[in-house]
Amino acid sequence: MRRAFRNGPLAWAWAATGVHAVLTLVSIGAFAVMIGRPVPGGVDAGEWARSYQWGMAYMGALVLVLGFLGTWLALWAAAGPIRATLGALLVTGFTLSIELVGAATGLPFGAHSYGTALGWRVAGLVPFTIPLSWFMMLFATLGIALRAGLRIRYTVLLATVGLLAWDVLMEPAMSAAFPFWVWRESGIWHGMPLANWIAWAVIGPLIGLLLHRATRPHLPAIASTRLPEVIYVVNGALPLAMALRYELHGAAAVGGAAMLAFLLLPARLKAFRRGRVLAQAMPVGK
Repeated sequence: MRRAFRNGPLAWAWAATGVHAVLTLVSIGAFAVMIGRPVPGGVDAGEWARSYQWGMAYMGALVLVLGFLGTWLALWAAAGPIRATLGALLVTGFTLSIELVGAATGLPFGAHSYGTALGWRVAGLVPFTIPLSWFMMLFATLGIALRAGLRIRYTVLLATVGLLAWDVLMEPAMSAAFPFWVWRESGIWHGMPLANWIAWAVIGPLIGLLLHRATRPHLPAIASTRLPEVIYVVNGALPLAMALRYELHGAAAVGGAAMLAFLLLPARLKAFRRGRVLAQAMPVGK
């Protein structure tokens, strides 16, 4: 009975993630053919404008809500509804608080402001989808990092590497290419200040430990499916496409390589550790 109950949330998790992926592909197509492009011949200009306005107002938020829903349901399948909900509340509550402080004061990320394309803004400052995105990508990077078989303190550090790799690609696409948010100070990476990465490097392990505390001993079960990799790749696809669309080829190459390296790293670490154990177990010859 328990297994059947948990298979239900996992099936729904895959369904929500599937729609999340499809809408991400739709968004990629929309950026390719609608943003900054003339109305195609034979298309009603009014309908085209309404489609564009609807997409800019709702599509970004819808994509992130579905991604969050998929990861929350997958965590439910792994840890049960109470632990999954507690973990989601802790991570989203913590990141929303930090984001509100950051948008109001510039600390710890650097001075910036969000636009309206990612949904309703809490206190007029931070789109409600931003903490959902933190949770979604933390789930993805933790699920991938868990495959290395490390202790939790090292797992959350490895997951933070995955978050930073994603941010290498995301920042140029979402701020320099198309302004979902705007930096109000100069920075080293397409206008993004170094403080942003320092903040991510601190926040990543903290929220990883929060999620671990809320869901232990069940958190490792999220690595039992390939859903973390799917979430990670899907959410890298849109910024990669946007970087290429706006000819930020360096950002696309560096960010894409960073995300690919993170995807491959846990398996390499596990193989390295296994090799060391085998080497230590082998008898030493004369």
